Amino acid sequence: MRLDVLNKRDEKVVAKLLDLYETSFPASERRDRAKLTNMIGTNDSMRFCAIIDSHDQLAGLFIYWDFPQFVYGEHFAIFPEMRNHGVGRDLLGHLFAITDKPIYIEVEPAEDEMSVRRVEFYRRNGFETVTKDYFQPPYENGGDGLPLWIMAHGQTDAETTKAAVETIIKQVYHDNY
Repeated sequence: MRLDVLNKRDEKVVAKLLDLYETSFPASERRDRAKLTNMIGTNDSMRFCAIIDSHDQLAGLFIYWDFPQFVYGEHFAIFPEMRNHGVGRDLLGHLFAITDKPIYIEVEPAEDEMSVRRVEFYRRNGFETVTKDYFQPPYENGGDGLPLWIMAHGQTDAETTKAAVETIIKQVYHDNY
């Protein structure tokens, strides 16, 4: 298992991962394709990564932000044919091994079967819900935000979570419209 940080020169892999990104996340939960493409390899904190499984196969996409005090996992998607083979679990284990910083993610509230399964997946892999009182800003000006939960892995408390959420809102959403 490894994460390959990509840049725009990796055109074929980037295109395949952007297709996965667009089919895995509704428009309200992602950036416009052109905007994201422009950010790849040009933002100091954002990492656009290919997930490569233990058989050296392209398994999915992981977009994360590496901030000085924490890591924010923005988007995580596995190709349908690679799901239920432990790739997600292995990726999280790999991520935990390469950073000692707290890791924050946003998840949909556990209100239907899929969102409950997603929250339980993260809980099984060491994440805890740290706030249910969060509103994700829209990705596009004039768009609607979303009520989401924040989950975290690693040492966190209310103060560090509040600071992390403020950083995420400013640097991921407001500064990168």
